[in-house]
Formats: sequence, C-alpha cells, structure tokens
Amino acid sequence: MTRALPHTWGWSRFQHPLACWVLLGFLGSLGLLGESQQQRLSRVYEQARSEYLKSPGQPALAWPLARACFDRAEGLTSRPVRSALAKEGAEACRLALKESPADAACHYYLGLNLGILAQTQPLRALGLVREMETQWQACQLLDPGFDHAGADRSLGMLYEECPSAPLGVGSRSKARFHLARAVQLAPDHPENRILWIEFLVQRHEKAAAVEEFKSLQGILPDARIRLSGSDWEVAWKTWEARLETLEARLGVQP
Repeated sequence: MTRALPHTWGWSRFQHPLACWVLLGFLGSLGLLGESQQQRLSRVYEQARSEYLKSPGQPALAWPLARACFDRAEGLTSRPVRSALAKEGAEACRLALKESPADAACHYYLGLNLGILAQTQPLRALGLVREMETQWQACQLLDPGFDHAGADRSLGMLYEECPSAPLGVGSRSKARFHLARAVQLAPDHPENRILWIEFLVQRHEKAAAVEEFKSLQGILPDARIRLSGSDWEVAWKTWEARLETLEARLGVQP
C-alpha cells in the first residue's frame, strides 16, 4: 500500500522553517481514520511486531513492522505514542540495514518513520530531514519503483515543502525533477499524478496542469478497481478531496 501524502501547503502559514515536518508528516489522512480503521491498523501492527520479534534484524520482517509503525502513528494524535511507534520502526530498519545495507524497503520506511520523529521532536528536525533525504536517495537508487515510485514521490515533497539551504534542503528544481520522475515511473498511481498537478498549480503553470489533470482522469477508473479495499479507503478519501479542489482551481469538468 502506498503512503498517502498531504496537500501542498504554503510557507506563509508557518513562521518556523522546521515546520516543514508539520507539512511533510504525511498527515493527509489524520482525522479520517474511524474506529474500525484504527483497529485494523493496530491488528496489522501487532501481527508484524510478533513476526519481527521471532527474528529481529531480518529485512523481510523489519520493513513490514516499520510500515505498520508508520501507518499506525500517522493516524494518532498522541505525541508520545507516535514518537514511540516511529522509534520502533526506525530502529528495526537500522538494525536490518547493518546486515543488509542494500535493502531498498528498509531505507524507504526508515525515512518515513524519521518524518514522524521530526514532527514529534522539532529541535532535531533539521538533522532528521537530512537523514530522510539520504534514506530516500538510497531507496531511489536501489529500487526506484518501490511503493509506486515512493522514494521519488517523497523526495519531491521534501524539496517542495522545506526551506532552502542553510535552513533546510528545499529546492524547487529538485522537487520538479523527482515529482515528474515519480509520474514517469508509476504513471497509473493517483498520488503521483495529483502531487505533480498540485506542483504545477503552485508554479502557476495552468495549461500544463489542465493537460495533466485530463490525463489523470483517464487512469482513475482502472485505479479505483486496482486500489480497492480497506487498505486504500483513507487514501481515496484524501485523493477525492484534493481532486475536487483541483477541479475548482483549474475549471475542468469532473
């Protein structure tokens, strides 16, 4: 299951540069998780943890636990609980990477859990941001197609939302490259297309955004079939809301 990313936000809404980890915390689904979803995520986490504890350090068990930790933390509001889950997921990946440094999935989910930690530990955010960049770059080199081009998608958002040096790693040119590459690598994935269109809208490239939106409309029917079930319920709620916003901004027909 892909990680659902949040809307693109404007920096004028925030005063502190490290607030990029409020933005890039992947909280697009926060508030959308009902009790049944929380129960499902808790069940998945407990199962992944149980399997991992049988053989700690194994990449094939570490990254599913890290994914479950991230998914569960993403839908919670308690800072201590979110931090503890993210630490658990990050530590599992770090241990696995000591023995298997070329495991793309562990690099990827380590980066995601570091994002949660950056939210809960703002004084460490800048260092965590740089480490996230490193982890996603490693994943992108090892397996660029993993999680529907998740490494490029995540790097694109990182560069788009964070301030530029020396306060952060932000770069509009890098954001453009990675968001466009995510679409190139996984063109049938709605999140990649939506992020790319949102980027174009932010850059006032309306004609290109309209063209991309029409292309996105063409892939949605099949995507709704492929990406169905409880694993995708929250993602689709987020995507639908963003699609409605883009329709209004671009003046296109649904």
